[in-house]
Amino acid sequence: MFQSHKTAKSLTWHAARKSVDGQMSHPVDSPSWKLVDDKWPEFGKEPRNLRLALSSDEFNPHSSLSSRYSCWPVILVTYNLPPWLCMKRKFMTLTLLISGPKQPGNDIDIYLEPLIDDLKSLWDGIRGVYDAHIGEYFTLRGVLLWAVNDFPAYGNLSGCVVKGYKASPICGDDTPSHRLKNGHKICYIGHRKWLPINHPYRRQRAAFNGKPEYGMPPEPLNREEVLHIVEDINYIWGSKNGGSVGENDGDRVCWKKKSKFFDLEYWKYLHVRHVLDVMHIQKNVYDSIIGTLPKIPGKNKDGIAARLDLLNIGVKTNVQPKYGQRRTRLPLGPWNLSRVKKRAVCNSFYGMKVPEGYCLNIKNLVSLKDSRLLGLKSHDFHTLMQQLLLVAIRSVLEKPARYAITRL
Repeated sequence: MFQSHKTAKSLTWHAARKSVDGQMSHPVDSPSWKLVDDKWPEFGKEPRNLRLALSSDEFNPHSSLSSRYSCWPVILVTYNLPPWLCMKRKFMTLTLLISGPKQPGNDIDIYLEPLIDDLKSLWDGIRGVYDAHIGEYFTLRGVLLWAVNDFPAYGNLSGCVVKGYKASPICGDDTPSHRLKNGHKICYIGHRKWLPINHPYRRQRAAFNGKPEYGMPPEPLNREEVLHIVEDINYIWGSKNGGSVGENDGDRVCWKKKSKFFDLEYWKYLHVRHVLDVMHIQKNVYDSIIGTLPKIPGKNKDGIAARLDLLNIGVKTNVQPKYGQRRTRLPLGPWNLSRVKKRAVCNSFYGMKVPEGYCLNIKNLVSLKDSRLLGLKSHDFHTLMQQLLLVAIRSVLEKPARYAITRL
């Protein structure tokens, strides 16, 4: 990158940039960036030193329905570049491509060892790098600011448990979890403690679990506490369960291993080491919502087990299954769409016109025959969730359900 005159100039863009509105619009405005400058002044004085982010996730290049092949690309992104360049494909470095019949899971650290060694060398400094913009040789250094992943990959890279009874990285051992009797899923009902102390939801009983919430949210673990917990964990690489896992889910510890990233000298000092991919999570939330409203098979979260679990915790007792001689019927809840309303929503999407470059042509994504949307990309999920879905459901859902989706 430094051998290109234009790119080498862009790599120092952050040094001359000043935030005039007080908003965080680039990682250079973040406390993590300023921490590196303050703790290692020699590193911060050289604007050409690289600030990197690592991203990894699983995808199947052959078929989304096949589980016989797994592929994990590990990509480095350079944050020295301005926002309109750092996310371009030519500036994303594919460092590893982990492929095989199974996903690496918690053993991904074994595959990351060569990359960690390169990051150590980059932190120590690489001499003799030629800067085509200034026309001189210099010693290049680099720091990995954080890793960007979805929630399951976050668990594999950080060594934290992200499923089961203790799936909250913040609550840890005090995660308020409850196993549903009929759906056999684990739900987390203590989320109201993060609301302001005088929020009306804290006093509501019938809409939640029949109890008020007066608890206070726990404090997240700082970097010294996390390192102290994982320092002595003896994880058995290649084993199915590992050496840090208890006998059953109730005894499962919150941390499984010491992440390989702690081999980096600076990793334990960073404020934020792992970042969740918001648009990926937003896609999953949208899939659940748009699958439940029109009852799309395979994506519908509303079934007999879900209705019975609502009855057990005393929520929405008026929409329970109606048992007949031949079949069980589910009454329409305030969140369900009838056939006429489903057609109205699809016609609303079909008639939408958006500015060029805003998102894909919504008209081409609508299947009026099946009353559903097909072929959506991540950015399309973003625009639908933020604005377009709110317009489409405005006249077809009752106020409580519509307001809940709008506020979400």
